[in-house]
Amino acid sequence: MKKLIKRYDKPGEWEVIIPFDNTGEEREWLGIVDGRAPGVYNLTVVAEHSAPRTTGRVTVRAVCGAESVVQLKGIIRIGKEAQETNDFLELRVLMLSPTSRATASPELEILANNVKASHAASVGRVDHEQLLYLESRGLSKRVAEEQIIAGWLGV
Repeated sequence: MKKLIKRYDKPGEWEVIIPFDNTGEEREWLGIVDGRAPGVYNLTVVAEHSAPRTTGRVTVRAVCGAESVVQLKGIIRIGKEAQETNDFLELRVLMLSPTSRATASPELEILANNVKASHAASVGRVDHEQLLYLESRGLSKRVAEEQIIAGWLGV
């Protein structure tokens, strides 16, 4: 499966259209939103299926720092002619501060009647027990949090 990776690390607004317009096409897309700098990060990702037997996986991982707002919107759009499509959309946000705000809004727009399409979304804080565990192994709180963020973003 062809994998595309895109990173967003400055406040801004982006819309990404991922076309699936060839029969049997397979594609994986990973978006990383590093919202640790204050500002608004607004990302919309659309998986646009217009051909039959396409397969996709769209994943967005984000961190949201102090005074930041991260807004994620993901759409799987499957046209009537895109029978036997299989797609999964995942939106995940890790909150780093009580002053950060985030939303993760997945959507399905399906016109075909023979497809597999699903989504998942979550917004949550750094697990306190993970921090304690890393600190008990000799890491400072700052370094422990950086390690958790790096693991979350997959970097």
